[in-house]
Amino acid sequence: MKSVIASKQFAAAALMTAALALGNQSRAGDFSLAVTGDLLGTVVNDAGIPQMGATVHLFNRYEDLVAETMSGRNGRFAFAGLPAGRYAIRVSLASFLPAARDNIAINAGIDSMLEIHLATLFSDIQVHYKIPTAAMTQDWKWVLRASPATRLVTRYLPGDLANADAAELHPRVFSGTHAMVSVSGGDTGLIDAGSLRGDMGTGFILSTDILGKNQLQVGGTYGQSGTFGPASMGLSAIYSRHGVSGLAEPPEIALTVSQFGLYGGAPQTTPMQPTAAVRIMSLSTYQVADLAGRVHLEYGATGESVDFGNQHVSRASPFARATVSMGRAGEVVLAYSDGDRPEELLAHQSSARAQAPENGAAPVGDDLTAVANALARMPEISSRDGDLRLQRTQSYEVGLSKTVGPRTYAVSMFHEEVWNGWMNVAGDLTGVQANNLLSDGISQTSAYDIGRYRRNGYVASVDERIGDLFKFALAYGQMGGFVRNAGSLMAVLNGKSGVLSERNENVAAANLHAKLPKSGTQIWTSYGWVARGTVVPRHLFVTQNTYLAPGFNIFVRQPLPAFLGIPARMELTADLRNLLAQGYLPLGVNSGNTILIVQSPRVVRGGLNFVF
Repeated sequence: MKSVIASKQFAAAALMTAALALGNQSRAGDFSLAVTGDLLGTVVNDAGIPQMGATVHLFNRYEDLVAETMSGRNGRFAFAGLPAGRYAIRVSLASFLPAARDNIAINAGIDSMLEIHLATLFSDIQVHYKIPTAAMTQDWKWVLRASPATRLVTRYLPGDLANADAAELHPRVFSGTHAMVSVSGGDTGLIDAGSLRGDMGTGFILSTDILGKNQLQVGGTYGQSGTFGPASMGLSAIYSRHGVSGLAEPPEIALTVSQFGLYGGAPQTTPMQPTAAVRIMSLSTYQVADLAGRVHLEYGATGESVDFGNQHVSRASPFARATVSMGRAGEVVLAYSDGDRPEELLAHQSSARAQAPENGAAPVGDDLTAVANALARMPEISSRDGDLRLQRTQSYEVGLSKTVGPRTYAVSMFHEEVWNGWMNVAGDLTGVQANNLLSDGISQTSAYDIGRYRRNGYVASVDERIGDLFKFALAYGQMGGFVRNAGSLMAVLNGKSGVLSERNENVAAANLHAKLPKSGTQIWTSYGWVARGTVVPRHLFVTQNTYLAPGFNIFVRQPLPAFLGIPARMELTADLRNLLAQGYLPLGVNSGNTILIVQSPRVVRGGLNFVF
């Protein structure tokens, strides 16, 4: 019995000794895991000069003050050993506007690097993350060991230089070059396309990066516009600079020149009036800025010069959009535009929308879409008593959106005033004065000026992404539309009385985008509904990704396998719009034929793209 007890005591002592040995070995090896991170930063003015003495306050996610420090001689500061989580920072200095940034992530074992730019007008904070390495300098080690309240001098390298490799420090003159050649055809023209993209024939787009951060995109298109008048052609160039830190990125600049033929009258009118070439030159600027870490501002303007025969019209179209982050409550978006459609806001609305054929131009993939949309640009032109008229739209829009998982809820309201409203008319127009109509010799419809009108509207939508293969959206709302006005048909069409009466109408839409995994086929389908006997002009929303197009629309993009050793990716496209010919408003009968206001003409187009 005593031997059994002695053996048990010996085993317990051995087990305790082993445990102590493991504990000492563990401490000697330092196997503990990091649970804190460091927040490092530098404060400069808008010229890049370091600012000493800036007060820096650090708050936790409950908005409680955690620490306070001041920037040192080189504008640097540091908060060391912060528990992982979300923080906010406020920076202030005399003669400058304060800068603030929320939702700064502090991750275990990772340095959060801040670039704080103070200015008298706009101040902003940019965040970069870096994993510490064994090559950390002694200066950094001393800063992190010391208290941030007493150790103010730090050493900081901008994230772009600290993480750059040899290729980034010495970029090639031209890099990332790719191009596309497109051949398209269809049974419609520019007027039928609703002043969006029509059958432009053959085109090309080239994109390249110059010295790493300067992107230049150039494109051109050519297409014969029928047996009447000059060919349709255009050239466009877009310059942008990316990856530049500071108060705001440099502006994106787009220059476009184009020409196409129009003549007064309708396609059925004989004899036709002499054809005149419409020549357009436009210059657009697009600028962004982040304010106080919560507001993302986009603004710019488009200047246009239009020549039609011996007539000349010039105008400037400013636009702006502000997106305010409300945290968990979502985002509030405010937008304003005056003049032409805010094409730049539509193009930069979201990557998903830029790749969808919602604005009339076919998606081409990669970063070539912007040039395709610029080439597709055609001002909304009409004629009144033989004088060239440009539709002008002044729009105010406000929206609220919130994303919950894969689902996004949004609601938008707008008010717009339109001068020289532009619509399509079709049918027997032989009794209508030719100087009140415009056609391009191919389209089955003609452009008609309905005058000035005001309208309001709202739309609520919900869209959900199902993995990477499907995206489904539903929208419902109400906006101003038109019904036929009483009176003599020829009197209203010849400008002696109003053609249409305004009335608010309900609208609804369902959209689906699907991508087949094996074949790579992409399909966009949409159906837009409006009450029968009503025409509702389309409003292109810039505060949410809602697309309201009348009728049933399908766009298909099918990649093709390469053959014959062609070093290009090929794809077929098919664009079918308003297949059911809905949204046609009959005005009356002329010589036994019905005259129609056409909200969205039926369009059938196809194309073949070679992407290099």
